[in-house]
Amino acid sequence: MRSTREPYLLWLFADFFMHSMDKVFSEPMLPRLNTRMACAILAVFSIASLGQSPRQKVYDLPLPRAIGPGEALVARVSVGPLKAHQRIVVRVRSGEIAGTISPFGAQARQGPAVYTIPIPESAPKDGEVRLLVEVEEKNAETRAPTVEEVRSITLAYIAVTRSSKE
Repeated sequence: MRSTREPYLLWLFADFFMHSMDKVFSEPMLPRLNTRMACAILAVFSIASLGQSPRQKVYDLPLPRAIGPGEALVARVSVGPLKAHQRIVVRVRSGEIAGTISPFGAQARQGPAVYTIPIPESAPKDGEVRLLVEVEEKNAETRAPTVEEVRSITLAYIAVTRSSKE
């Protein structure tokens, strides 16, 4: 619920800023009314952006140890029940998609589950992996996951066999 004092506070902010700028510049660069209007618009957009929720949740996960030969790093993502047409996108620090989680069928959405996402070799930096997690839904904006949607993320090592090209 918004306060009825917000427009008045914005006007006071714009008026204060305008008077401050008058002292800095002996001759204002813009007419007084235009400067006030610009300050008010700037203040409105600044305040409006404070109420928005982030579109991604950041997970900084420390590497337990160095990745050994014959191993690959994976993220184990524990998720709660997901709605139909909902998917969780996991990105690495660079923005590259590491994987998505999108259960298939009604049974898969009813309970919690753990999904394994492979982490690219280039993702670890300074002893940690930064994962950016977001939720995409049909007919909705991308948003950060809730604690029920993504319950936890842990790093694990799996054995891999590299194929040789002949």
